[in-house]
Amino acid sequence: MRGKQLNTRRSPKRIFLISLILVLGCSIFRPAQAQVTKLNESERDSLAAIPYPYVLPIFGGKIRKRGIDFPLPFGIMTNYIYQESKYALENPQIGFGDTGLVGIDFVDFKTVKNRTNILNFRADAWLFPFLNVYGIYARSESRSDIRIGFPLNIEVEANPTGETWGFGGVVAYGIGNYFAVGNVNYSWTDISSLDDKVQGTVASLRFGRNFELGKPNRGIIPTVGIQFQKITQDSGGELPISTIFAKLDPNDLEDLKEQIADSAINWYDELSLPQKLVVDRLVSALDNWLEGRDVGSTPLRYQFDKVPLGEWSFQVGFQYNHNKHWWYRLETGFGPGRFQLMTSINYRFGI
Repeated sequence: MRGKQLNTRRSPKRIFLISLILVLGCSIFRPAQAQVTKLNESERDSLAAIPYPYVLPIFGGKIRKRGIDFPLPFGIMTNYIYQESKYALENPQIGFGDTGLVGIDFVDFKTVKNRTNILNFRADAWLFPFLNVYGIYARSESRSDIRIGFPLNIEVEANPTGETWGFGGVVAYGIGNYFAVGNVNYSWTDISSLDDKVQGTVASLRFGRNFELGKPNRGIIPTVGIQFQKITQDSGGELPISTIFAKLDPNDLEDLKEQIADSAINWYDELSLPQKLVVDRLVSALDNWLEGRDVGSTPLRYQFDKVPLGEWSFQVGFQYNHNKHWWYRLETGFGPGRFQLMTSINYRFGI
């Protein structure tokens, strides 16, 4: 009986996870070198003679005795992030008025483009010389452009706000001025237009080199890497009628009414009774809106699967360390259906 043939192909996700595990395993035996200052022999001897003054990282005193200098253990970081993401909407359902949610697979949703501005605050600590842990709080403002091509050509613009909490960890390994950093975090976001919190996981792997600029603890650090982002796909919420009708073309509505009233067999005749009820109520509300009649405050409820066009991105960044206290960073990321730009300021201190 033939044995099973081994599958030698590796998916990008598997390669990433294997690399991250290797970084974690290697870092156990060597302190993080991403921000370590390169010292000469006399400087190392002087440093080893000074007792380590801070409560963290654990084993910091032992590392200091080896004449190795490393970052101050605590940090407060402020990040501004601009992100563009593209999504496909699958399994859409809507409800209008007192109707239950009804599947609307006959509607042609185009690719959704989402633009988000995020202000992110992060507090971190080096728990071990190779392991950093942190917490996240963020506020965000988004603009989502949703376009429908059939049966009604209409664009819907939503501007939700969000509040995010999260936590994560960083492992690092370095040799000389070269280093590798793995980062994983988990977050949950309360978005104004959605019923449930959006849960997200971000994992990244970066490689870089520290170029010193002539003064102790001053340098520029270019990095390259990859990032994986996974978010909750099922979304549900509601939009006010005024938002849905804002860009309505009256001619398109008249075409839709003619299709519904047409005695010939068309797409409307193939709908189920609940689907026809939702369409009829929506058309009636649209008609009232155009005629200037009060349509009330009845919202359109919705639910769908939000599937990103891409979850992987390539990251390129530069960090400038002015001294042991102040660090500045600029990074961009791009991939299928994704673009990201981040700037950050990091203040570090010891306790």
